[in-house]
Amino acid sequence: MVKYKFFVLLALMVAWIMLMEELSLSSVIMGFLVAMLCIYFGNKFLPYKDVKDVNFANFATYPFFLIGQIYAAGFSVIKTILKGPVVDIVTVKTQLKSDTLRVVLADSITLTPGSILLDLDNRDITLLWIRDKYTPGDSNTADKMLKYKLEQRLIKAEKK
Repeated sequence: MVKYKFFVLLALMVAWIMLMEELSLSSVIMGFLVAMLCIYFGNKFLPYKDVKDVNFANFATYPFFLIGQIYAAGFSVIKTILKGPVVDIVTVKTQLKSDTLRVVLADSITLTPGSILLDLDNRDITLLWIRDKYTPGDSNTADKMLKYKLEQRLIKAEKK
């Protein structure tokens, strides 16, 4: 557990330094203090002991992948708006077994432009989805366009 906390501390410090866009002693110290506060409150209020089904080594690169998907979806939504948008509500199923990773997937879909989570019920994810008028509005198309790449990446982070 100590090894895990060290890596979380290091990752949070690096994130702080990247957000501050400055590598100095003061930003490293502030990053350390903020990371310690995050870890303290995280341990106090979040049930880390319940997250046993996530391989954090495989999950570590997911945020960077998600940022790329957010930009790609943004350009896709621009094209959709130019072609003529249509709004649909669709339900897609996920293959993820982990409750934690299903929530991460649902939140990731919401972060990508063009889709909003309406409901997460076990393995069903109901989404509000903007598509162009030439794209079919069925669940299979929504599955491929909205969640497939994200879900495949998260499946790799599931403990077998």
